[in-house]
Amino acid sequence: MTLRRLAFRPHLLVIAWLLCLGASPLQARAAFEHRGWQPEILRVQQREISRDEAAARVKKRFGGKILAISEVQRKGRSMYRVKGLSDKSQVYVVYVDKRTGRISR
Repeated sequence: MTLRRLAFRPHLLVIAWLLCLGASPLQARAAFEHRGWQPEILRVQQREISRDEAAARVKKRFGGKILAISEVQRKGRSMYRVKGLSDKSQVYVVYVDKRTGRISR
């Protein structure tokens, strides 16, 4: 088709334009499915720290030994409850936010 013929058929230009806009999301979804990825599994922004990371953060900040770690809900947030023994033989309990890694008492 020449440019002259396209001028008489503007609906073809509109259809081609709409197809170009719609191809991008479809191609992205196909790429996810092709590689076996599921959007729910991808945790790029919602990455949670592991138990080991929580223990390492608490040990670095307070020293001593880690006695126990458990998962709890506190103030509507998922946290690790970390029980430790300080170098001065004092037992302490702190909470580590699973999402941010912030330590609180």
